[in-house]
Amino acid sequence: MFVWGGSFIAIKVGLRYLTPYELLLARFIPSALLLFPIAYLQRKDKNSIGFWRGLSKKGKLGLLAASLLSVPVYHFCLNFGETIIPAGWASLVIALNPAAIIIFSAWLLHEPIGLRRWSGVLLALAGIVYITTTTNVLSDDGKELLWWVKISGVAITMVSVISWGAFTTISKRLITGGNPMMVLAWSIGLGTIFLLPGLRTGFIQTMMAAPSELWWSVIFLSVGCTVIGFVVWFWALNRWSASRAGAFIYLVPLFALLQGRWLLNEPIGLTVAIGAVGVIGGVALAGTKVKR
Repeated sequence: MFVWGGSFIAIKVGLRYLTPYELLLARFIPSALLLFPIAYLQRKDKNSIGFWRGLSKKGKLGLLAASLLSVPVYHFCLNFGETIIPAGWASLVIALNPAAIIIFSAWLLHEPIGLRRWSGVLLALAGIVYITTTTNVLSDDGKELLWWVKISGVAITMVSVISWGAFTTISKRLITGGNPMMVLAWSIGLGTIFLLPGLRTGFIQTMMAAPSELWWSVIFLSVGCTVIGFVVWFWALNRWSASRAGAFIYLVPLFALLQGRWLLNEPIGLTVAIGAVGVIGGVALAGTKVKR
């Protein structure tokens, strides 16, 4: 969660030099190349090599959906959202991921959900609305963003939340009784393949001429946030319920806000602090165990 908190800052740095789409390519091409050897070494039996062929038709469709949700949809919307709103704001929107996981888990996995969890979801949403409507944000040229621009940035980032909830729930179903690392590698690998049609010669030239600041941010995003972060996430997801594992994500905005203040000098005013308490408190409440 500490590493994922830093991802919002690394994305902000990467967007200084690359478009949201180019940053996806720079992050996930090396990630996919690293994850498949890890999955191969973690295989439980020889049949794991033919992972795709061993899936049912429904399983293959689920894996394709998970790959689309995890890479092109989730991360593109997050990257694009951060071209509008501060990294700390984006982390607070993404903090709603556990709430989305709870809703999708109840829908697809039939995990229990009650009044307390719904109250937590609504409180977290109220925190996001409060921050968006009461906090001023300056653009790169020093002008104050209009209210509808701020809302559009939050709404675009919110698409990432919805896609993450669906991705995690589908992945939970795929890894049950299977190989979680293979599911992860195929999800990221297929998601990266969907990005390749947009690969252009100019992107390679940009990366070759890029300063060290960009390279460090890409390495952090690729190796730290994607490979190490997702390996640990799938390890937890294989042992816990989807909603229980998702509850830990509320730690991400705490780390992101602190790192954004330290590295990007993003202000943490009273309105942001109040809204953050609402978001984190609401998500924590939503993550409480439901009695059957």
